Formats: sequence, C-alpha cells, structure tokens
Amino acid sequence: MAGVTTTTQIAGPVNRVFQQTLLRNAKSRCPYFTGSTPADIMQNRGAFTAYWRRIENLTPVTTALSEISGAIAFPTRTADQPSVTDYSATLAKYGNYIFLNEEVDLINFSGQMDKLVEIIGINAGQSLNRLQRDVMEDNATAIFAGTATTSTGVRAVVNANAVRTVRNVLDRNSAMQFTAMTTGSTNVGTVPIRDAFWAICHVDVEIDVRNITGFQDVSTYADQTDVAKGEFGTVGGLRFISSPEGTIDAGSAGTATGTSVVGTDFRSTSNTNDLYHTVVMGMDAVGSVGLNFEHIKENYLAGDPMPGVQLISKERGSAGAGDPLNEVASLGWKSWHAATILNANWIRVIRSAATLYQ
Repeated sequence: MAGVTTTTQIAGPVNRVFQQTLLRNAKSRCPYFTGSTPADIMQNRGAFTAYWRRIENLTPVTTALSEISGAIAFPTRTADQPSVTDYSATLAKYGNYIFLNEEVDLINFSGQMDKLVEIIGINAGQSLNRLQRDVMEDNATAIFAGTATTSTGVRAVVNANAVRTVRNVLDRNSAMQFTAMTTGSTNVGTVPIRDAFWAICHVDVEIDVRNITGFQDVSTYADQTDVAKGEFGTVGGLRFISSPEGTIDAGSAGTATGTSVVGTDFRSTSNTNDLYHTVVMGMDAVGSVGLNFEHIKENYLAGDPMPGVQLISKERGSAGAGDPLNEVASLGWKSWHAATILNANWIRVIRSAATLYQ
C-alpha cells in the first residue's frame, strides 16, 4: 500500500524548530478552461454523455422576391431549413489520494493536515487543467511557425506572421472575439486595444511574443478592462495568457542549428528543437463538462477551490474492519471531466520553437 506511512517520508520535528506555517508551494496558472462553453450532466439520468447544439446561420438572401400572381398556392414561398449540428462528450472520472498512518500523524503538528489538503487541491487543479489542455492542443488545426508545413520541420518562433495568420483564419471563419475594443484612458502611458481572441502559450513562448513589433504590455491597458490571471499583453488582435502548464514536446520539432547561444538559438533536446503549442480560440470553440456542475469558464491557480472537485478525508478507524486498530487515514480528491471541440473553425494551435534564454 503506497502512501505516507513511515516517519522517514515525513520526519517528526524532533530537535527542530518549524515556522507556524509551512513553506509555500508553487501554484501554476491553469488557464485552459478560459472561454470554454460549460455543460453539466445530472446524476440518475441514465447517461454519461453531454450534448451541445449549434444551429447554423441561414444563407444570406441576395435575390429579390418575385411578385405573387395567378392562382395562389399555399405556402406561397419556399421555406429555408436551418442546419443543426450536435456535439457530444463522454464523462470520465479522475482522482488521487494519499494514506497517512498514525505514527506520522501523531508526531507532527496540526498544521500538517492543512498543508496536505493544499497539496491535494493543487494536484486536482493541475490534473483537470492538463486534461482540458490536451483536448485543445491535440485536436485543433495546426498553424506552423515560419515556413514549416509539419511539426518536425519547425525552426521558427511565434512571430508577427503567425499572429496575423491565425487572426485572419478566425476572422474569415466568423469566430467571435472574447473581449471588446477599449478606447484608452486619461492615465499616462495607457493605450487603446482592439477586440481580441484569447491565446494561451507556454512561459517560454511569452518572451518571443513580447518581441513582436506592436506588442502592448498588459500594464498599458489593465485599468480599462478585466485582466485574466497570467495575461501579459496583446498584439495583432490576440490577448495572450502564459503558463508553465503549456505542453513542451522535447526534441519534436526541426533539427537545431547553432551552438546554443543564449538569446539567439532555440531551446532543444538532443540537437532537435523543442516543440511548443499556443492555443488561439474564439467564443464557443471548446466545451467542458462535469457531473452535477458546470466547469469553470475562467482560468485559475492550481489549488484554488473549484466547483465539482470533491476533497475526501477519511479519519483513522473509518474503514471499520479494514482498519481494526484505527491506524490509517486517507486524503484524496475526485472529479468528473470531459472536453470537446465544438467548432473546429474557431480554434487553432500555433506550433513553434522558443528562443533559448537560460
């Protein structure tokens, strides 16, 4: 039975002085639920599948109606028929837990349990964020940075051309922007920004985005509009959020060149460029679903309270005959999740390299 069951894993504070609170843990930004269209499935309904329905726009009318004459037959005109598209996703259950025996519990101070609860919450947040991320990165149509036509040929970072290309594709497909244009403010150093789609990238890619001509730092417009966690700026009609949770496919891009000069060459593994994925999307492009709750539409920090994530604590002795001497406790989380692409025309993923800066 794996778990925290020996005092060598969490040593007792003998002859040691602890702060009243334990050291802070890193809480990654988890933005991949941003802009998702939520749905929920109720218990006792006999199915684990959620459905979204999209009714397509009618074809624009450019021909004038002719005059009705002669013997009138009803209906006098031919009706148009809207196209209806259904999308679905099937729920799956996820969770994790730890065991804690009484020796470990008794020799440590009471603040330990609070810290373990925090760790469980961080694990739940990162897990659900990565599940949502993988659906978006793996199923969106790719745009390759530079002149590449495949991932294995990528030898360029996210640049102005990649931003223009993805914005143009979404505009041509009539994708809807998440954020409206702002007109600026009277504060010194502020600027207006155009309506925008969300773009979510790895922190390594953030540095390359900042180098694009026309980039505006978030500090120039933060007082004009709501700003997302991890949002660092805008360029070309995309507002960018960065997170260390973005996927890096080590050594999956083009062959590396140069001698790994900081600020000049690309991050690489075994002389092959690492591949990064920047998701760009419009409204209602992605759906997420949970059991008896709607998944959140915003980004969050791993460890923040999330709807639908159950934290489950079992006290020593709660297992009955399974724990006859009241020695073992457990702490875990459980949640349901599913995600799907609702409109493939309104989402793209830019596959790129990233400049080496360390």
